[in-house]
Amino acid sequence: MVLRRGRKGDLGIEVLPLIEMALAEAPDGRPAALLRDRHPETLTAIGHALRKSLDNVSRLQGHQTQYAFEAMVVALGAIRLIKTEDAGLYYFDDAQGKLLPPDFRIVLRDGTVLLVEVKSVRPGAETKVKVRADDMDAAQAYARLTHGRLLYAHYWAGPNLWTLVDPSRFDEIGSQRHLPFASAMKGNEMALLGDAQLAGKPPLTISLLFDPAQEEPSAGQDAQEGERLVAITGRELSNAGKVITDPLEQRLAWFVAQYAGWAVDEQMHTDGDGRCVRLDYHLAPEADDEADAAYSQQGFAFFGALSSLYTRRFLMATTTENGDITALRQEPSPALMAQLLPDEYWDRIQERALQVWRFIQEPA
Repeated sequence: MVLRRGRKGDLGIEVLPLIEMALAEAPDGRPAALLRDRHPETLTAIGHALRKSLDNVSRLQGHQTQYAFEAMVVALGAIRLIKTEDAGLYYFDDAQGKLLPPDFRIVLRDGTVLLVEVKSVRPGAETKVKVRADDMDAAQAYARLTHGRLLYAHYWAGPNLWTLVDPSRFDEIGSQRHLPFASAMKGNEMALLGDAQLAGKPPLTISLLFDPAQEEPSAGQDAQEGERLVAITGRELSNAGKVITDPLEQRLAWFVAQYAGWAVDEQMHTDGDGRCVRLDYHLAPEADDEADAAYSQQGFAFFGALSSLYTRRFLMATTTENGDITALRQEPSPALMAQLLPDEYWDRIQERALQVWRFIQEPA
């Protein structure tokens, strides 16, 4: 099974609902002009709305998080369908109260339908998140009417973690529902979407190899004292001292090296004449007593969840180093995470230079 995009979309068609919203009301006391003649006022209305959204950082971050969730789910590759649910108009019988469509409809491989509301939690706000009780009731009513199961996905930006929880995990506090971070972690059902925690043995090392015979002093007006020109002859990946040569292992190692967020320690090796032979970049978790004790006891350290690895990739592609948003969306890479770690990887796990552990969480 291969996930693919259902339709490409056409800007000329997609803009029509925006025109309808921009020109929802005709001028007072005057008949509306033909639609084709209302180009200037349409551009003005859409321009004002666009400026308002671009100036609203929280709104941009919220939509970026929704797109990150969509891309991450597609990259995990464990579903049959994901579709935006809360777009467009809808009409409903209000006899049973208000209805509120969640952000996404997801169909799992076994046919189970999930309706997922996505929320972002800013760094430092992990104590708990809040949802209005009437909004949750309206979302649950929509889920019942459309035969789906409501779940809440939170992206905890500080630790770069996703949780997916049932509404029952929230605490009832008056007119609000609160979700502490600890409760979200205990009730996390991200495994439904194909997520798992990945671990391995540090360090993961990227090495640049040089030919010392080709090294020479740097020349030219901009040359600095002691600066030298070196010839790179190759690169090498290794894990815990074992060189990685298998293409499947190399692809996984490169991905983890880029997106696990491990700390980098740089080490230069020279020959007897002081010429560069190799430059090693050793990646390992930030050193602390707790992490060191855990590694000593269990023999591995966590790279992170598959969802976290892909989300870091997504954010690096759509955000500057200063945190400014350059794009809301990046086209997903269907089933990328499943391709990086296919079922065949485990067939010869004891023989592999890159030995990994995979942990699948069940909600407590």
